[in-house]
Amino acid sequence: MKFLQGHKLFAVRERMALAVNGIVERHRSEGRILTWRLIYEIEREALRKLADAGDLDARYIRMVRSSRWGYVPRVDEPADLDGPGELPIAVILIRKAYRSLH
Repeated sequence: MKFLQGHKLFAVRERMALAVNGIVERHRSEGRILTWRLIYEIEREALRKLADAGDLDARYIRMVRSSRWGYVPRVDEPADLDGPGELPIAVILIRKAYRSLH
C-alpha cells in the first residue's frame, strides 16, 4: 500500500502556484477577464508545465487539477468563484492569482 507523501503534494502545489502566476500575469496584461474557458486554459497550460518539467510525481499533479468530469465549464461567461463549496486546488490558485496580480 502506498501512502500519501505530503511533501510531494506540497511541492506540486507550490510549483503550480508559480506556473499559474506567470500565466495569469500574461492574460491580465492582455486585459482578459476571467471566464470559465480561461480558467480551463490556464489550468491546462500550468499542468502541462508541471508534467513537462519531469521531476514531479504525476499522481500528485493529478491531485491539484479540477475534475476531469467538468468542474470547470468550457464557456465564455465570466467565472463566479465566490459561491459556497470547496474549489479544486488549481481553481483556487487561479482565482487568487487573478485577484492579486495586476
